[in-house]
This record gives sequence, C-alpha cells and structure tokens, in this order.
Amino acid sequence: MISHLLLVVNPRSGNGRAVKRARAFLDQCTRRGINGTIIDTLGKDEMIFRVSAELLSREYDGIIIVGGDGLFHALLPLLQSKAIPFTVIAAGTGNDFARAIGTFKSTDIQIIEKIQSQEATPVDSIVIGHRGNETIAGQVVSLGFDALVNERANQISYLAGKIKYVIAMLQVLTTFKPIEFTINVDGKEFTRRAMLIVIANGPNYGGGMKICPPANHSDGVLDLVILNEVPLITLIRVFPRVYTGSHTRHKAVELHRGQSIMINADAKAFADGEYIDRLPLKAAVAPGALKVWTL
Repeated sequence: MISHLLLVVNPRSGNGRAVKRARAFLDQCTRRGINGTIIDTLGKDEMIFRVSAELLSREYDGIIIVGGDGLFHALLPLLQSKAIPFTVIAAGTGNDFARAIGTFKSTDIQIIEKIQSQEATPVDSIVIGHRGNETIAGQVVSLGFDALVNERANQISYLAGKIKYVIAMLQVLTTFKPIEFTINVDGKEFTRRAMLIVIANGPNYGGGMKICPPANHSDGVLDLVILNEVPLITLIRVFPRVYTGSHTRHKAVELHRGQSIMINADAKAFADGEYIDRLPLKAAVAPGALKVWTL
C-alpha cells in the first residue's frame, strides 16, 4: 500500500510550471489518502543532499520526479543505490525518459492509479566508466554529431522542445567533420569513420527523436546506432528522419547489440542530454537496476 511519496521538482523547469504541477499532483494524492513531501531545491548538489537526508529521516514508498531528463539523470545514482520505486512527471524540455515509460501525456490521476494498483517495473540502466569516474544513465549516451547538437541545444535557453534541436543541428552542420571511432561490442573490436554514434537503453532522445526504435529498457542489452560517414547534404536529409525512426533503414546506418560497449575517439560524450566527459568510455548494462512505475 502506498502511503507516503517524495516529490522532487526542478523549480526552474517550465518557468515555474513544474512546481505548480508538483503541488497539483500532491493535492490529488492527498484526496486519495497518500501523504507527500516536496523538495524543490535549486542546485544539483544541494538537491541530492536534501533528497538523501529525507530518505534517511523517513520511510517513503517511492519518488515522483517532476521535471525533465536533467533532473532524472541527476537522481539516477541515488535511485539505483536505494532501489526505491520512482516515476517521472514530464515538466522539462526534452522529457525523453517520460516518453519512453509512457508518462509523458498521462494525467496525474492516471499516474496515481498506476502507483496504487501495480508494482514498479524492473528497468535496466547504463553504467558508464570514464577516466576513473562512473556515471549512471537511463536513456541514451550520444557521441559525435548528435552530442555536439545536444551541447549546442543546451545553450539555447530561449526555446524548448524539438525546435531547439533543429536549430542546433543547423548551427553544428557548418563546421562538423566525421570522427574516427574505435568500438568494442562484447569483445568484438572494429573501427568506423562516423557522423554519430548512440548507445541506447531506450528508443528516444532530443525531445522525441526516435534514434533507436528497437531499444528496450528491460531486455538486458544495449543497442548501438552508428551513422557512418556520409556527405553533409546526406546528413541533412537523413538526420531529421530520427523523428520517425526511419533513418535506421538508410544504408549508412548500422545497428549492433551488446551488454558491454567500449568506444574511443576524439569526441565528447553526453548521457541523458548531460555532458559527462571526453572519450574513451565503457558502457555496461545493469539489468533491472531501476524500479520504475511505467504506464
């Protein structure tokens, strides 16, 4: 039985709309006999500290993340180590994890009913080793052209959703050059001169781009998408097809699957839309490491 939930909200998401959404969700919980506590602290470190302290001071049945992929990503190490059930209410820019688990367009009542009626689902995570550090990701690790688009999109604060990624793509195209990657999938090593590489645990990123339609959070493997070197005009034609997933049918696109993927190149890596490090990195699947209420 669900009796107490912890709501963690990014107070800046949606220019304050996330806080209003969290309070409305808590009102619906109260009407159904569920108590709740809201944490809306600014700053990643302070927020993590407060959430950790709250979990130590009181027993909670789960966490409701009210925000976008950035907040979800920041909380992942804590969610995984505590093995506490959670779900995400979409209130950010990309909201890709919320899209993947089915809560993106769900109402508060639908989410509450799901929490009350069903157990959380075991979901895989990605454990990324990089230069002596470890990062947990839930959705996608992006490298190459798409990583640079992600970086540029994060700098566009005056827009939200898909349009900012389209604008960022056009800006990055003017200077982008293909990258030489060394790749190892479950012990099989090969090289590729590629435009972009994505390690996918879920199917979408970048505000709904279906970068890897076959990816599944609960299959115990990671999917690897490679767009090999193509002329820039071809990249311009192919890249927008990620919104439908039809880009995977292009002859320059390769799909691989594995439990452990190592990649090295002169490139940056982003996880769930957040910069983590320069390569090299090793990504390994952690089967069922997260407990998620999905719709």
